[in-house]
Order: sequence, then C-alpha cells, then structure tokens
Amino acid sequence: MQSYDVVISGAGLAGCSAALTLARNGLRVALLDKARFPREKVCGDGVTAASSTILNDLGVMELLRQRSGAMMPFRGVTLFSPFGTVMSGRFSATGLQTDESYVISRSVLDECLVSRAREHDHIDFHEQTAVDRLIMDGRKAVGLSASSGEFYGRFVIGADGAYSPVAKNLKIVNHDKNHHAFAIRAYFSNVEGLTDSIELHYEKSMLPGYGWVFPAGTMRANVGVGLMTRFTDQRGLKRMFGRFIADNPLVAGRMKKAVMEPETLKAWPLPLGSFDAQRGRDNVLLAGDAGSFIDPVTGEGIYYALKSGRYAAEAIARAIDEKRDEQVLRHFETLWRSEFLRRIYSPGYAIQPFLANRFFLEGLLRYVSGKQHRANLMADVIGHNRKRSELYQLFNPFFSGAFRKLLRL
Repeated sequence: MQSYDVVISGAGLAGCSAALTLARNGLRVALLDKARFPREKVCGDGVTAASSTILNDLGVMELLRQRSGAMMPFRGVTLFSPFGTVMSGRFSATGLQTDESYVISRSVLDECLVSRAREHDHIDFHEQTAVDRLIMDGRKAVGLSASSGEFYGRFVIGADGAYSPVAKNLKIVNHDKNHHAFAIRAYFSNVEGLTDSIELHYEKSMLPGYGWVFPAGTMRANVGVGLMTRFTDQRGLKRMFGRFIADNPLVAGRMKKAVMEPETLKAWPLPLGSFDAQRGRDNVLLAGDAGSFIDPVTGEGIYYALKSGRYAAEAIARAIDEKRDEQVLRHFETLWRSEFLRRIYSPGYAIQPFLANRFFLEGLLRYVSGKQHRANLMADVIGHNRKRSELYQLFNPFFSGAFRKLLRL
C-alpha cells in the first residue's frame, strides 16, 4: 500500500502548484495524471505577470527561459467594441507586479511544471495513471483508486479539470449554464499585423464573450472565441469562430494568408468562479477548473488555477501544523473566498448583463479610450497589475450608487 500526506489527481497548473508548495513544506505527495507528458492542453495561453510571479517562485520561469521561442511577451491589451471603438492600454511599470506577461503554449508550460515536480524528492509523479474514484472510509476519503493501483493519503486534492472525477465523486460539479462558458481556439501561422498586445474583440453576437488574437510567435497567433452560456448557446461556437476569422473587419484582412495549424482547432468548457458551492468536502479539496476557478468576465483560468492550487496546499499545511485536519476545508474556503469570490467572481457575475449590452459596452470603451491613463488602468486590471476595485471606481459615470453597492465598493 502506497501512503502519502496528500494525493493529487491532475498534474496541470493547479495540481503542480499544490504539489510543489506541499513538497516545500516537507510533505509527501503523490501526483497522478491520466496523460503522458508533454501533452496538449487547450487554452488561450495568456500568462499574466501575476501568474509569472507564481511560476518564478516555483522555478518554472527558469526552465521556460531555457527554451528558445517558448515565451512571447505582451505588454498591453487592445479592446475592440462592437461599433469599432478601439481602446489600447499598456501595462504600467508602477503596478502590483514586477514580472512580465507572456503567451506560452500550455503544452510547454505544463511540461515545465511537471519537470519541476519530477525533480522533487517529496513528490512521486505517476503519469498515464487515470483516477477512477475516491477511496472512502465512512465519510472520509482515504485516497484515490487509479488505473495503476490505489494511492492512500491524509488529504486529497482534485485538480483534474472541468470533467473532474474527484468532483463527480463528491457531487460538486458545475452544470449550471448561468455559471459556465465555452471557448474554441486554433493556432495560425502567417498572421499579419501582430503587435506586443493581446487583442479582445467584442462582437454583438458574442457579448459578453469575445474573440481574441494573442501573439504566439513571429506571425503566429492563438485565435479563439469564448461565449458565456448564460447569454449565448454554445452550440453555435464553431460557426461563430468561423465568422470571426472570415468576417470581422479588423481580423479577416490580417488572416487572408494565414494557415490554421493542423489539429489545433479545439473547444473546451470553462466552469466559472461565480458558481455557488463549497470547493471540497471534509478532507478533499478542489482546485483549478475542477473547482470552477475561472474569471466570469475575462474567462481567464491560468492565474486562478495556480493560486487555488497554492491555497489548497497552504490550507493543508496549516491544518497539519495545527493538528486539526478537520479544519482544512474551512481554511481553504476562507482563503479563496476572501480573494476571489468577493473581489472578482461575484462582482464579475453582476457586471455580465451590462457587458452583454452593446450600447453600454460602446459607451464604456469610448470613455476609457478617451484618456490614456484610463486605458492603461483597464489593461493593468486585466493583467492583475492593479486591483479591480480601482477600475470600478473609474466607471463612476456609468454605475449608479445602487450598482456600486452591489459591487461592494
């Protein structure tokens, strides 16, 4: 019987972040994943400076820098309204973050994280090991049953994606279309007009979702479309992607000579953080997509996966240090709710209907684009370089006192 302090299902961003943090605290970890690495992971690939800071702390940025062309830095955000208004903001040098933002393929990023996990003496990494179910002793989980055997642990973390078998076992699965999104992306070569900014294109048929063009190399881009199922049926996602490439006047001309890279057109679900549920039960915690840790406005998941994995590890380390294992879920809930739910997820869900209104969005982007410092603030907030509350305060001309109260300002 293999026994550990913590058994983790999923070796993506959240799972590796948790494993490496736990191992630093001297805890023995089993890290399981059904895939063989490197493996493809469908994503927009935008790594903000806040994510870079965590990756730097985990020793992953060092590995990425050793790979030529693995990281494409971006230094701003350009937003396009449904009526053609353009807001171009740059990241400030005086914000919360000191690291840079990059577009990094998830296959490369996740492989580097796994490499760090493989190196650590306190982590046993098992790839091609598909988790089937929790092993229970009464109400308490005592491990995971997987394709290569049983792995026992004092705590369990489910970091195994939107279709998490651990979350399914716990019956904590986000099926609510009001708190869900879907996205589709492909890689293209020979894309013209790319800059050092990521692009978000808000089209009337997508709102409050958007299309994106992220520079992923010389004349190479990650291009995609994301939809909020609260407002738009995801069954039209592939058709909408095709229209975005072919008909958007600010995109189509630059894609005339572009070539879609084979087998890169993939779609995936985005369980949003506004989903109202605990992220675990007893001694089992959920992190990353398994726990619905995705921004309900931007659809970003990388930062929240890394941070929720770290929070899960911190909650476990604290419970062990206090010799009160039964408090681990309370510690985890306190950590993520205080930073994510109150400041990001609940306000983001509240603002979705406003962003779904093209006239409101047009007025907003005209106002923000009118002054460069406003545009820079918008970019900084998207890049986690400034607090989102600062952006809401900037929007005073558009928000009534009642709405500001709803956003808890």
